[in-house]
Amino acid sequence: MRFIFIVFLVLLTSCDEEAVSSRIDGEYCMALVQKQIDFGPRVLNSKAAKVTTEWIASEAKKAGWEVEIDEWTEKHRGKVNTYRNVICTLPGEGKDFILLGSHYDTKTIAGMPNFVSANDGGSSTALLIELMKHIPKGGKSVRMVHFDGEECEVNYAHNDGLHGSKRYASQLVLSGELRNCKAMILLDMIADKDLHIAIPANGDDSLKDLALEVAKKNNWSQHFSKGKTSVLDDHVPFVDLGVPAIDLIDFNYGPNNSYWHTEADTIEKLSPRSFEIVGEVTLQMLEKLR
Repeated sequence: MRFIFIVFLVLLTSCDEEAVSSRIDGEYCMALVQKQIDFGPRVLNSKAAKVTTEWIASEAKKAGWEVEIDEWTEKHRGKVNTYRNVICTLPGEGKDFILLGSHYDTKTIAGMPNFVSANDGGSSTALLIELMKHIPKGGKSVRMVHFDGEECEVNYAHNDGLHGSKRYASQLVLSGELRNCKAMILLDMIADKDLHIAIPANGDDSLKDLALEVAKKNNWSQHFSKGKTSVLDDHVPFVDLGVPAIDLIDFNYGPNNSYWHTEADTIEKLSPRSFEIVGEVTLQMLEKLR
């Protein structure tokens, strides 16, 4: 009898989780990931990378957002690299804004020509595009930046990796807008079928608490926790400048993270439900922050 009761509780918990609605269309997000894969690897200096930025900009405009593609070059190891950030803005009241971020670039990995990076960049880019349809006007402005150059060419260093986020952070300093950036939410690797967002230690505690509070309210606590380790990601340039920032990332992708930066990072590893959960948590966090 006790065994039957335990099974009943497990089934009830599962049903309750699935019963929680989300405004996010997970299947549409999967289609957006496939669209990026169809462009080809979004590696540095590639046509696919440029086409991806134009597509992101087009989707943002259709959703009614203002768009700017910021293109610049940097010279590294004797060659000139071209980078592009896609900056999407939903104007609000006053000068203050909330920043959402993702990277769309694919890492160049020797010997892996079929690395499509479905989760690592593809999933968060898709979710940001879907989120544009659900963020209403009113309250603080929202800026959504699709960063280029998150991936390093060799090893992460001051001039290798996080190029797009470093550039945008520096632009906020130069323009005097840094003080108006009230929070930064970064999305990265958010659609794993086995979803668990262990929020990296190097982030704002109040934003971590908010994420966990929202997850608990929706009966999704099993998918979110505070991680014990720091992660080098696109939120770091903003953390370094004192902006309250958080990285929503599931950095345990496959057994012992074995799918990360391998040809196993394919769309079959992703789940529409993961998009719905992370997307709804992000929307509800924005509602509290705005």
